[in-house]
Amino acid sequence: MEARSVLQFLQWHSENDSAAMFRGQLDSGWSLVPSIVRYSNLISDGYDAIEHIEEHLIEQFEQFSVPFGDYRKHTYIEKLIHAQHFGLPTRLLDWSTNPLKALYFSVDNPANDNADGVVFALEPAGWWEGTKQVKLDQDLAAFYPETINERVVAQEGAFISFPLPDKGFVVPELTEANYQKDIVFISSVIIPASSKKDIRIQLSRLGVNQRSIYPGLEGVARWVKSNLSHFIV
Repeated sequence: MEARSVLQFLQWHSENDSAAMFRGQLDSGWSLVPSIVRYSNLISDGYDAIEHIEEHLIEQFEQFSVPFGDYRKHTYIEKLIHAQHFGLPTRLLDWSTNPLKALYFSVDNPANDNADGVVFALEPAGWWEGTKQVKLDQDLAAFYPETINERVVAQEGAFISFPLPDKGFVVPELTEANYQKDIVFISSVIIPASSKKDIRIQLSRLGVNQRSIYPGLEGVARWVKSNLSHFIV
């Protein structure tokens, strides 16, 4: 199915209204895997497991972030959320409980306007409210974190945590076949490349734009630049 407008997208959503989580991607060809998978393809030499790459990243994030925020006393999953927020590759995959905000992420960057986007709707078999009971080393885990930072709040964020192998680098893509006992269903809708600019305009009129998605001056600056260019940049 394709959605060429916010209205068509909402019609798709009405057919998947039992979904709890939504994710937009700028390119429909991208796999549903966490960023640590793509990163591990670049630096696997010297490591025997993808889990060890993530651990090393988090150790260095702790070490060098102290002047800006001391995360040493945080739980490991809280460290993952903060690190992911600042662009560090982790086992987490970002989702939103708000379908329109997921749609925004499928059209966010005009540099990708030559590719079809996609929005996924996911109904996990179960999820955690908060992070205290999430078991990172076991099954696929869906959870709604505490309001750990302003961006999680603004994006109505939720996460999927992938179990990482303690040997090797293979992390299966998120599909019903790969995670049968963890997923009730996963559905998707294509956002055609030719419709992305119009959808950005429609979403902004509904208040879903850079200012609301990225709180702070970064979001204001991005919105002003985009708005004055009629959403071509």
